[in-house]
Amino acid sequence: MAASEFGDAPRRPLDAPRPPLDAPRPPLWVALFERLCAARGARLEVEPTYGYAGAIVAADGRRSVFKGTNFDINPAGAAALARDKDYAARFLSAAGLNVPRGLLVHAPQRIAAFHLKNPAIAARLPDSEAALAFARDVGFPLYVKPNEGSEGDGVVKVADAAALTAALSGLCVRHDRVLVQETVDGADLRLVVLDGAVRAAFLRAPLTVVGDGLSPVSALLAARLATFSAGGHGARIAVDDPRILAHLAASGRTLASVPAAGERIACLANANLSTGGTAEDVTDTLPPALAGLGARAAAALGLRFAGVDLLVEELSADTPRAVVLEINAGPGLSYIHRQGGAAAARVEAIYADLLDAMLAG
Repeated sequence: MAASEFGDAPRRPLDAPRPPLDAPRPPLWVALFERLCAARGARLEVEPTYGYAGAIVAADGRRSVFKGTNFDINPAGAAALARDKDYAARFLSAAGLNVPRGLLVHAPQRIAAFHLKNPAIAARLPDSEAALAFARDVGFPLYVKPNEGSEGDGVVKVADAAALTAALSGLCVRHDRVLVQETVDGADLRLVVLDGAVRAAFLRAPLTVVGDGLSPVSALLAARLATFSAGGHGARIAVDDPRILAHLAASGRTLASVPAAGERIACLANANLSTGGTAEDVTDTLPPALAGLGARAAAALGLRFAGVDLLVEELSADTPRAVVLEINAGPGLSYIHRQGGAAAARVEAIYADLLDAMLAG
């Protein structure tokens, strides 16, 4: 790689001192884009300290910057809209797509700040009492999540009013806006869309343990999470994570519960791969109706590149019924790539086409 405007070039001379053992490893897409850029006469500039942000420089000097998996291919306004789950759902609904019913709850500190500027607006902002009224109307269980969170951070499934109040209290300390959302049953499907075409589809499942009739959930979970470390990557979750405790409690279980032999226990409400979920590649068997739905959802938010999350009632049906749960403007594919084989090849093909689209302008 060429020298970067950020400082020294990310690629060190062979005789340069080795970085500390605890130095951060560059993300997967950095290594992939380095190789892909070289094959196209472009170059990659990467901020050297963390390797998490940089620029793709075309042969003619045009630059396309990135931070994490957020690339320049999406307009800034579209990406910001997708991050806001409540606004995104409103746009999707206006486009005729099914979305879960939800209520955006404003934290006490946000309402207080609005009250100083405009008491009339502050009086209309839904609070925890409005959330309880929403729960009475929609029914439990419900999901509670940060309005602009990602990778399953802070997502809690609540089974009653007490759990809802506790979840809101905890999340409102760290977030100004929290989304309360109805539960929609169905298979969790992640579609990767690029320029109107679904390039990959993955059926996801949450972090799950299988009982042996002897071991408590805590031991089964510890063994399950240890497999991630053995594979060279870690799940962003621990056995005693409050989200796990809350999810188990919603089904009447605790970490001390002993599942029957063969019994499958989902330990989280969300199926994010970063929190121990699993993914099965179903691209080749994806019904055309779902592919069309994914493309429509990305277009409704003005996104060229997106991860579209669907909840599908019956995946094998000719005309499957689905709800658009949310859309990610910077879908991460690293966990898929680590599966190797055909999954890794599919991810690399997506990144190759993504790079070509950015270089084409």
